[in-house]
Amino acid sequence: MYLTTTTRFSCILPLVLLWAMQVEAATFPATVEVDLVFPRNDTYAPASLFPIVFAFRNAALVPSLDPGFDLVLWDSTMTNATDPVLNLKSTNFTSEPTFVYTYVAGLNTTADGAPTSFILSWAFGAGNCSNQGGRLTLGGGFRDNSVIFTIRDGAQQPDLVAATANNALCTNASHFAFNLTGTLDVQPAQYDGHDTCAVFSDVQPLVPGDPCAVHVDSTVASSISAALTATACAAVSPVVSCPSKDSAAPRGWNMVQTRVATLLGGLVATCVSMQLF
Repeated sequence: MYLTTTTRFSCILPLVLLWAMQVEAATFPATVEVDLVFPRNDTYAPASLFPIVFAFRNAALVPSLDPGFDLVLWDSTMTNATDPVLNLKSTNFTSEPTFVYTYVAGLNTTADGAPTSFILSWAFGAGNCSNQGGRLTLGGGFRDNSVIFTIRDGAQQPDLVAATANNALCTNASHFAFNLTGTLDVQPAQYDGHDTCAVFSDVQPLVPGDPCAVHVDSTVASSISAALTATACAAVSPVVSCPSKDSAAPRGWNMVQTRVATLLGGLVATCVSMQLF
């Protein structure tokens, strides 16, 4: 089957663009940053689902860090703790930035209505590897950070858009920024399922970063809210009002990514069937 020049170009162009994106993501030195987007050091109204949101920048390189979170939410007395779960193993780090999130249910004021302060302690695990005499050495560990916020009746509702638009709140926002000088191949993929591992700078493994660079728009905020609600509604005893099963599913970023991936996959299959490659 013979293809016109236009047809061949229409098949090849998307694949060339994808390849170019991958090459750009692998340019070193590179900074990989994780920012606590929400909550900030602020006061919020009680919420049935209180979001905890992080953003990864230079997300294509994040899997090489073998990333992981350990979250603990304490009340002001430091005697009551909640352990929100945020698992990254199924995260697709293809969007820039990539947002990951979880929630805490039922944050409220005290029984007599007095404001309540909370401390969110978060530890981020990032692996670092090196090549010593031809031998791959894996290392790394967890680094700790925290933020204090308050729940008070009559305060603003949790708002991701407003929080990331306020530069005064983000100046000292919790974050880590890693200075990568390259990656090394791990074969077979034994590094928690990843086939590359990050190499940190020996001179300056951490850099200041820029936690004010990430902004959440209304579309992303709605997508995150819908995803958190869906997760809560999947529980045996939901803590929120859930839509009926007959309702249409929210069309968030994940659906957009799936449709794009399907389109590109179909394009590749078509081009292969035409014996273009």
